[in-house]
Amino acid sequence: MPEFQYTAIDSNGNTVQGRRNASTAEDFAGQLQDEALIPLEITRASAHTINTQSKNSRYKLSKFLTQKVSQEELQIFCRQMYTVIKAGVPLAISVARLAETSRDKNLARALQEVLVNLNKGRTLYQSLAGFPEIFNTFFVNLVRVGETTGKLDRVFLHLSEYLELEVDTRKKIKSAIRYPILVVVATVVALIVINIMVIPAFADFFKSFHGTLPFVTRILIAVSGFIINYWYLLVLFSMGVFFGFRYWTRTRQGEYVWAKFLLHVPIVGWIIHRIILARFARLYALVLRAGLTAVEGIELVGASTGNAYVARKIKTVSSLVERGNTIAKSLSQSSLFTPLVIQMITLGEDTGEVDRLLDDVADFYQRELSYDLVRLSDAIEPILLIIMGVMVLILGLGVFLPLWDLASVARVR
Repeated sequence: MPEFQYTAIDSNGNTVQGRRNASTAEDFAGQLQDEALIPLEITRASAHTINTQSKNSRYKLSKFLTQKVSQEELQIFCRQMYTVIKAGVPLAISVARLAETSRDKNLARALQEVLVNLNKGRTLYQSLAGFPEIFNTFFVNLVRVGETTGKLDRVFLHLSEYLELEVDTRKKIKSAIRYPILVVVATVVALIVINIMVIPAFADFFKSFHGTLPFVTRILIAVSGFIINYWYLLVLFSMGVFFGFRYWTRTRQGEYVWAKFLLHVPIVGWIIHRIILARFARLYALVLRAGLTAVEGIELVGASTGNAYVARKIKTVSSLVERGNTIAKSLSQSSLFTPLVIQMITLGEDTGEVDRLLDDVADFYQRELSYDLVRLSDAIEPILLIIMGVMVLILGLGVFLPLWDLASVARVR
């Protein structure tokens, strides 16, 4: 029987680790849930690498159970759960009906498994915890608090409202970058066609005159010849760069470095920063309203910001709060949060309305984000036009300079 290592969250919100024998990762996850543990990650250690973490084969529960579900579907699920729970429909019946009517097959399969676990006597949060790719740690912990406090319907309502805002933000971002992406794709296609069809035709024409071609023209012909003769090398190189970069950004260090770099990119970094600030404020207000402690809430929110650099910073903030510092003072030492956020949290701590003021902060940055996305689109368009203009200039010089030289020679003769 193979041995598994695990990282999980207990009923008090503390992170626990250990190792144990089990037949499969699914069975092991079930054992943890029976003990009121929320599994975050399961690591299977082979006989040859039991003490070498770098050689462990890691298994995410989602790889065995299901795949990701879109935020739109998850938002609909939360809204429906709020409606049926508020109406007094029993939990098992509610999950069964939603599993039957869900448009997303992955979500439907997950809910069917959740229903099986509910019928075995497990709580809803324990049942949802087996699907971390759909219901993340933040989601599961809020459900746990909702079940404990008897406010499960309100928790699903707040989750639905939060996911609705996330979906709206993503749509705005996609709308802002749709035109630049289309321009880039069209430009790349045009360059490929020019290098494969247009430049070779001119190259044959120029070579028939047996003259010395301008430097720009020779460069264009050389690039065109390389693309035609060694296109497979370009494809392999591009794939290698893509998958290599993807692998690197999935390592702990690579993810951290890339996340930090993105925050310092002009315009883009400002937008990402505002998204993170709005998300942090919204999520922290949500966990405080649900009844989580300040320390537990910060830890959960930090892991849910979607940025490894910010998550590590917030983890430091959590340790400061745990030592007795105020939330505002701890956040100010992270250098991540603007004076507005710090001032609002300070005021909230004084008045006991941190959650309400954090919602105001989130609304403010949500509006700022909308303005920034318009600025992003306005900034990208002239940059693309300049790049396209330079490319057209180079192509024009490469093609027409030899023709001008030939015309000059003809006039001299």
